[in-house]
Amino acid sequence: YIEHELDADANRRLGKHVGAYEIVRMIGAGGMGMVYEAVRADDQYRKRVAIKFLSAQATSENAIQRFRRERQILANLTHPNIAALLDGGVSEGQPYFVMEYIEGEPITRWCDTRSLAVPARLELFRQVCAAVQYAHQSLVVHRDLKPANILVTGDGVVKLLDFGIAKLLPAAGDDSHEFPLTRAGTRAFTPDYASPEQLLGLPIGTRSDVYALGVVLYELLCGARPFALHGKSYAEVERVVSQETPTRPSAALGADRAPVLSERSSAKARTRIEGDLDAVVMKALRKEPERRYGSVDELSTDIRRYLDDLPVSARPEGFAYRFGKLVRRRRAETIAVVLVVASIVAGVVASTQQARVANAERLRAEEERARATEVTSFLTTMLGAASPGAFGRDVKVREVLDSASVKANALAARPALEAETRSIIGGTYLALGEFELAESQYRSALAAQQRNAPAGDRATAAAMARVSMALEFQGKYARADTVLRAATAMFDRFGYEDDLKRAEHLDNRGRILNHLGRSADAEPLFREALTLQLGHTPRNDSTLASAYANLAVVQSDLGRNAQAETLMLAAAASAKRAYGPVHPLVAAILSPLASVQERAGSLAQADSTFRETLAMRRTLLGDEHPDYAWTMFNYADHLLTVGRFAESAEWARKVLKMRGKSLKDSHVAVSTSMSLLGRALGKMDSLDAAEHWLRESLRLRRANFPAGHFLIASSESQLGGHLTQRKQFPQAEEYLIRSERQLVSARGEKAPIVADARRRLVELYDAWAKPTEAATWRTKLGPKPAAR
Repeated sequence: YIEHELDADANRRLGKHVGAYEIVRMIGAGGMGMVYEAVRADDQYRKRVAIKFLSAQATSENAIQRFRRERQILANLTHPNIAALLDGGVSEGQPYFVMEYIEGEPITRWCDTRSLAVPARLELFRQVCAAVQYAHQSLVVHRDLKPANILVTGDGVVKLLDFGIAKLLPAAGDDSHEFPLTRAGTRAFTPDYASPEQLLGLPIGTRSDVYALGVVLYELLCGARPFALHGKSYAEVERVVSQETPTRPSAALGADRAPVLSERSSAKARTRIEGDLDAVVMKALRKEPERRYGSVDELSTDIRRYLDDLPVSARPEGFAYRFGKLVRRRRAETIAVVLVVASIVAGVVASTQQARVANAERLRAEEERARATEVTSFLTTMLGAASPGAFGRDVKVREVLDSASVKANALAARPALEAETRSIIGGTYLALGEFELAESQYRSALAAQQRNAPAGDRATAAAMARVSMALEFQGKYARADTVLRAATAMFDRFGYEDDLKRAEHLDNRGRILNHLGRSADAEPLFREALTLQLGHTPRNDSTLASAYANLAVVQSDLGRNAQAETLMLAAAASAKRAYGPVHPLVAAILSPLASVQERAGSLAQADSTFRETLAMRRTLLGDEHPDYAWTMFNYADHLLTVGRFAESAEWARKVLKMRGKSLKDSHVAVSTSMSLLGRALGKMDSLDAAEHWLRESLRLRRANFPAGHFLIASSESQLGGHLTQRKQFPQAEEYLIRSERQLVSARGEKAPIVADARRRLVELYDAWAKPTEAATWRTKLGPKPAAR
């Protein structure tokens, strides 16, 4: 009967409007309420949401009070890992609230289907901990933590759901109890994840959520829960959970679990978990709340310490345990110690030699510490000098940097200190979009380093790489390549500091090659860099994001759009893990993600990502920053692709307003925006104005790029397409044939830019009534990709 009533109630709402939202389908139903998928259907915008209604059967005052309490709890919780409350109200006498629609999978299934290794699972679990800890700090205990309420989105972001039975903790000094404690008889929780005190109807606090997280972590590792409770009576469940001790996770690991954890064998999987992780999980699952972790933050900290190979608080603090951790964390140093001991046993001469080596290392370390202190002191003094008396009331970072760069001249007698100081100043200029000033500082740093080490060294190679990066940001790719090849030769001679530094250099080389149109040469470098990053434990999500993104861009340039989109989504997830959801470096990943989504055919998603990036960059960087210009002209290109010509022209003009201010004519954004404006105007039949901008774009590119550069060929192809529109067929043919050959040579047969050039040739010969030539180029163009 109840199921029949639920079905009738659900069907009654389908297709109806609730406020600005139209209900599409029912997602789920329970004793407390029903959840629907809906879309915002007014004239403002379209957005998928989830709407939760109080069930018609839950009519008691306590149920209504609990439903309203959940709505108020969600309204007070704003966290990137908690599903956001968007709206609320009453419809046909029943209260409802509107939440962010989360398209994801339970955390356990998400990890298992992707065969995530244990460290990756733990990093994801720490996102859960961050959300729960935030709720606790907001005086909210969730009380129903389980995988079904912990979803992971496609880009690897955790979202915590369902605060329907959450408990509000009294604030300090507040001894009132506005809402009654949940008792066992109400069964308003999930027994498999409930703490002993929750099952027994005892007062509960934040440590009850710690217990539930322990169960979730147990399941993430083992694929099973601590207790097999299915089919047991409630009394038996109470007895088992409150009295029996669960099997340690490493001992509960099934023989088929190793592949799911990306381990080669069951023994390897058990070794990964036994010891520290066993102790962490078992401490979270203590029967007595006071013997568990004191907070979710303590649990998360122990997991981080495990990932960093540091001692965890859940283990005994004996000397042997801590020494073992030290050995695993400092393998190289440990080997050095063993060699020193062996040398002492071997003889006094060997020990003396080792002492000399150790002393030299100590002196070198002391010298580096002293130099770091001096660099810090110098820059601190510069920042301290940024007073209103010196610079006026509104002190700008640029003004402080300019002053610091002048005063750095006083460091000429100490070249190592000058090199390091100027590198820091140059990096700050680079972040501000002052690329030429960054180059100047990097070149001064390189000169200082060459005085410090005339025969060259690893630091000199790194200084050259920084000069190359400044040139790259200015679009001077050929010169950047020349400098970077010299840096590569020096790195080959003196070696890299570690694998991660080698990966960073491979990324730099790959980017330059891709800029020069040598995508096929860049691809193996990016792939090797990503492999080096993935082989490093613990992983650094910020550098991993760049490695994924670089490989994605070159894959897209080679026409492999599906692979590119997958890689770019991984890059975005890594960036958000490293920096949070809003950060300049997250925007730097989202911008190319949008372009890749467009090439892969995900046009609606691309538009959404572009707008998210534009808003983020404008907020963080301001509307005069070159990085904002990059996203603006890429969005203008997207709008042109989807036929929104007037909007495309508007965004292109916004970029051109920055010309002569933060953008010089040599910046690729200027010539590209001219080209986009010309093409958009051509689509709107403003042919004379269109041709003016297309020819101006070609002129700038010929002035700023070497002959044969793919961007010059691209401009010629676009001008040829315009001449087709003007029915000037012989001139159009000349431009289009020449540019197609150059683009194939520069970018390869499968590059999207080559497909665009061939499409223009088909359009030319169709308009010129030359069907044979049109058919030839249509064959080269290949089949039209399927719509998505």
